[in-house]
Amino acid sequence: MMRWIYLLLILLSLELQAFDNPYTMRSPEGLLMGDAFTAVNHDEFTLFYNPASLHRHEHDLTLTPFNPQGSGTNLLSDADKFKDFPDEPVGASKVLMDYPVHASAGIAPGFKMFNVGVTFLATQSYDVLLRNQAYPMLDLDLHSDKGLIMGIGIPLGSGRLSKKSKSGSQTSFGLAGKYIERTGVADRLALVGPTVLESLSKKDMSDILKTLGEVKGKAVGFDAGLEHVLRGGSSSLIMGISALDIGGTNFSEAKTPENLKVANIRSQVNVGMAAGQDFKIVHYLLSADVRALNEEMDFGKRLRLGAQFGIPGITFLGGINSGYYSYGAMLDFAFLKLTAGFYSVELGSKYKQVESKRFVIYLSLFDFSFDA
Repeated sequence: MMRWIYLLLILLSLELQAFDNPYTMRSPEGLLMGDAFTAVNHDEFTLFYNPASLHRHEHDLTLTPFNPQGSGTNLLSDADKFKDFPDEPVGASKVLMDYPVHASAGIAPGFKMFNVGVTFLATQSYDVLLRNQAYPMLDLDLHSDKGLIMGIGIPLGSGRLSKKSKSGSQTSFGLAGKYIERTGVADRLALVGPTVLESLSKKDMSDILKTLGEVKGKAVGFDAGLEHVLRGGSSSLIMGISALDIGGTNFSEAKTPENLKVANIRSQVNVGMAAGQDFKIVHYLLSADVRALNEEMDFGKRLRLGAQFGIPGITFLGGINSGYYSYGAMLDFAFLKLTAGFYSVELGSKYKQVESKRFVIYLSLFDFSFDA
C-alpha cells in the first residue's frame, strides 16, 4: 500500500512545471518593471521582446559594446532559512527541499543602425529545484547559449514619425531571425541515483555537467511583431503584440545513445501597452503585459504590470510579475549605465504556486549614439 502512496506522490509532484520558459536573455530594466516590457522595449534588449520596436530607434547608429549582467537567488530574503546550514547531505536536502536555486551570467553586445538591429549573445544559466520528500528528485535546467539575433522594424502607412516629430502616430511591423547554439542539461534525476552521486564526486564543473548528461544543440528561430505609437507633445502611448520563437525554437537532437536534448524555447504570443510623459526634468512610464496568449494558464500568471519614475541620471523601477513584486533603480551617466534590484518569477503552472526570488545587476559601459 505504501508503495502506491509513494508513487502517487511522485506523479503529483511531476505536474509542476519546474522552470519558466528558458529565454535566452531578458532586459534587466524590464525584469525590475515586472517584465511588462513588450511595449516599453526601448533599450539594448529590443530583439528579445518585439522587433517592431526597432522603428523607434532615434539615432543613425547606437553601439552597445560591453554590457554584462548577472542574476541569482536572493538569499537575503531567506537569511533565517540558511542559518546553521547542515553539513551532511540529508540535512542539507531538507533545507533546500522545494527551494529554487538560480544563477546566471551573460553579455549581449550589439548595435542598432536606423531601424535595423543586431545583437550577439553569450550566456550561462543554472536552475536547480529539489522536490518530493518521499523520493527526492532534482529538476535541472543547466545551459549555456551563444549566437546572434538580427531584426528590422518596418514603418507601415503614410503617417510616419521621425526623430524630430513631437506628435503623430506610427504603425510598424517587425521581423527577426536568430541562430543559437545551446549546451546543457534539461532533466529530472533521482537525488540518490547513480548519475547524481557520480557527478558529486567530480570537482570540475565541466566534468559534473558531462556526468549529468550534457549535450549540445543548434537552432534557428524567428520572431515577429506589430507596434502602434501615438505621440502628442510630452506624452506617448504604445501598443504592441509579439510572436516570439514562432513554432518553437527547437534545438537539433543530440547524437547520444539516450537521444538526450537541451531545453527548447517554446513559442509565446505577448501583448503589451505602455503610456508615459517626459518633461525633460521628470519622466514617468506605466506598462502592462499579458503573456503567453497561446498557452493555457491562470490569468494572474499571465499578467505583468510595471512602472518607472525618474529624473536625469536616475530612474526608479517597480512592477508586479505573476503576483510577485519587483523593484530597483537604474543610474545612467554618459558612457555608464548601472541597473540593480530584486524580482521574482513564477515557476509553477498556477498563479503564485512556486516563487523564485532573485536579484539582478547590470552594467553597460562605453555605449554611445551617433547621428550623421
